[in-house]
Amino acid sequence: MAAGILHDRELIWFKGYSVADLAAQTPVTQNTPFHLASLTKTFTSTLILQRVEQERLDLDTPASEFGIKLDGPGIITVRHLFSHTSAGIPGTHYCYDGSRFAQLDRVITSVTGCGFKDHLKAVILEPLRLQNTGQLGDRLRTQLASPYQPDPSGNLVAAAYPTYYGTAAGMVSSVFDYASYLIASQEHRFLKPETQALAFTPSRSNKGRLLPYGLGWFVETLRGTRVIWHYGHWDAVSALVLMVPERDVTFLVLANTDALSRGFDLGDGRIVRSPPGYIFLKHFVPEALPGNPLSRLWQVIQGRLERTRGA
Repeated sequence: MAAGILHDRELIWFKGYSVADLAAQTPVTQNTPFHLASLTKTFTSTLILQRVEQERLDLDTPASEFGIKLDGPGIITVRHLFSHTSAGIPGTHYCYDGSRFAQLDRVITSVTGCGFKDHLKAVILEPLRLQNTGQLGDRLRTQLASPYQPDPSGNLVAAAYPTYYGTAAGMVSSVFDYASYLIASQEHRFLKPETQALAFTPSRSNKGRLLPYGLGWFVETLRGTRVIWHYGHWDAVSALVLMVPERDVTFLVLANTDALSRGFDLGDGRIVRSPPGYIFLKHFVPEALPGNPLSRLWQVIQGRLERTRGA
């Protein structure tokens, strides 16, 4: 497992846990690539909203205009696929569905003239020189963390990563590279602030009910504190990114088993169900959790960080 904390547009803390490969005993570093699973959707968010900003895509365009055919009543739009509101009568409710989100592959290809992989490389990976980010099988600077799953006795055994690669999932990246992407996003190198805000605004149902997902990101308000996050969960994969904008702090954790996400129903949109997410909030944003006694810990840590920089 690899974990990092960002503050003031820097990766201020990193720790690698256990090893990236059991046989070779390869240590986990900030450059170790892990499978991201659905954290891929956060990159897709940037790519699609960039086309919206350039007025080359209207999110309310019917998905059928891109050759997307899904059964059901009503007209499904790009926005519905993007916000997980396409199931049933479009726009009536939220239902996390990676397979429907993956239909955005067709949208990317149509509005860019190339596939997701090539467009991602040209817009984000090459400009940021992310050398440990890409697709399974790509030549990376650092060896990819090996996948593992527990057997019936609870022992870790070798597993295999899923091979799908597209808008919904499949990217690999390291803590350092993903942090670099987040920092570049915070510096608005890809999107204007008002466009980026669209991703971080919770969707509303047709009747105006607030939903837990924006455009490629989960968005929640916990006791007055806004948190923006996404999780990843697939075979031998679990991942989490959690941003608290008003504190300018971001937590990132990547793992080569599914243990951080399995069984917690994170697709329902509740970050407190995530064990690493809850632990982070408990120590860094305690006021977001009811009855937490650590209400001043963040101020103490922040003061220490400032004194360290001053020294």
